[in-house]
Amino acid sequence: MELIYRNDYAAVYRVQNSPHEDCDMQLVVDTVGLFVSRGDLEHLMGIVQRSDEPCTCADCGGNACNKIWCSNPLIDICLKVDKTILALLEDVIKGTQFTLDLDATLAKYRLN
Repeated sequence: MELIYRNDYAAVYRVQNSPHEDCDMQLVVDTVGLFVSRGDLEHLMGIVQRSDEPCTCADCGGNACNKIWCSNPLIDICLKVDKTILALLEDVIKGTQFTLDLDATLAKYRLN
């Protein structure tokens, strides 16, 4: 595995032999590794950015939700969050996206 980006909460690694061909990265939170695709990260970012909106489920009663739910081809994900965790999760996603975009840009314009 090759580290793409990390912070105090999570890390994202590039993986070679993922159990699903689209999931070429692993998001590691605490001791749990989740295989994710670039699309999964973008979807998760949308959830994180909307996390301060009122939740309509019976558990939250119109308050901001304290959980993030999403799924990918391999697993359903539920993370318990607070404002600090949300900020760190947003950072690790943005940092990963930035690094991936930078790598692609450098490869595109590489001089031989």
